[in-house]
Amino acid sequence: MALEPARVLVADPPWKFGDALPGAGRGAAKHYPCMPLSELVHFPLPPLDRDCVLLLWRVSAMRMDALLLASAWGFKPHSELVWRKLTRNGNPWFGMGRIVRGAHESCLIAVRGRPLVRSHSVRSVFDAPVGAHSAKPDAFYELVERLYAGPYTELFARRQRAGWQCLGNQLDTAPANDNGQAP
Repeated sequence: MALEPARVLVADPPWKFGDALPGAGRGAAKHYPCMPLSELVHFPLPPLDRDCVLLLWRVSAMRMDALLLASAWGFKPHSELVWRKLTRNGNPWFGMGRIVRGAHESCLIAVRGRPLVRSHSVRSVFDAPVGAHSAKPDAFYELVERLYAGPYTELFARRQRAGWQCLGNQLDTAPANDNGQAP
């Protein structure tokens, strides 16, 4: 079955990060196979519309890698979103970090062609609780849907989302709630 070309592509690549963190659950490599930039730039993309937006999650230490990847995939960086992480109780998150303690994640917004923006009232920062390792909150997807019309495709997806084409080797068939956990 041929896929409808995506006008919105969301990607949270399995960045290969150079840290070897202690503990059973710390670090991406303990949760899923990671890929170096040299492999990510050649990752096969699904069909894309001529006018398409890429929302590319990145780790703080890999800003240049994200810019290079967006360019390699044919996109030009324009802006970014910042997810201010909260605990399940609504308090500020206190994450890991080499220099400062991470309390946010960044998502590069890059375009090819001239994708139409649905709403110019969406702010660049949003607050949402953290969930399972690397899971993005429902608030992010709702924000994306307010910004752009689909079709929507997510690469490296870890859960299904209604109305989205989700592609990934760790897809869970159960719908997830806002904290990224299957009910």
